Amino acid sequence: MPKEKRPLTTGGIIFNILYTLAFPAIATFAFLYTVLVWIFSIPSKVIAFFASKIKK
Repeated sequence: MPKEKRPLTTGGIIFNILYTLAFPAIATFAFLYTVLVWIFSIPSKVIAFFASKIKK
């Protein structure tokens, strides 16, 4: 007895496209978040560096 195929629907096609595109979007978001955290942490590292130089 052959299996019945599910009908192709517009919603199914849209879901498959969004599901496929979600992974690069998540990876891009994670990368941008990491870069932003790194950029915003630079001023505090610079301040800490000069503060340690002043203390000596």
